[in-house]
Amino acid sequence: MKYLMILITTMPILASTAFGQTYDRKYTAAYINSKTTDDCKLFIEKKNIRIEFNNNGNPVRIDYIFPKSINYENSLVYSKDEGALVFQCYSEAGKCINREIPKHGSKLIYDRSNLLLDCTPEEGEALAEAGKHLIQLYINKRHTRSEPFDK
Repeated sequence: MKYLMILITTMPILASTAFGQTYDRKYTAAYINSKTTDDCKLFIEKKNIRIEFNNNGNPVRIDYIFPKSINYENSLVYSKDEGALVFQCYSEAGKCINREIPKHGSKLIYDRSNLLLDCTPEEGEALAEAGKHLIQLYINKRHTRSEPFDK
């Protein structure tokens, strides 16, 4: 009886650990990258997000996004016209995205970046949710999510 009681009380914990999905930075970045074009990928770093645009495997543009400066509530959206996930800075932050063009050795600052996607509009909306979640994971270490992005 004692073992049965222990089993009954620990089953929910074991089940949630075994079958629960962890929507951490790594999972979220992989989810987003599953719908990007072959030449455009998102990378998570310790304090920022990097978007790389490649041509024949060589980086042609690298955008460094600093999560605390991104207006994720209102301006992190899927743009059907661009076929991209758009990251935009808070207006108070001004230009906050560092863009590097390796071929020219130039570094510029912009107020937005776009991540090229290969998806349907419905998937684009789910990817916008994933992008918002990713920014929140950087801003708030205690932020969690329990629902899939494409709910």
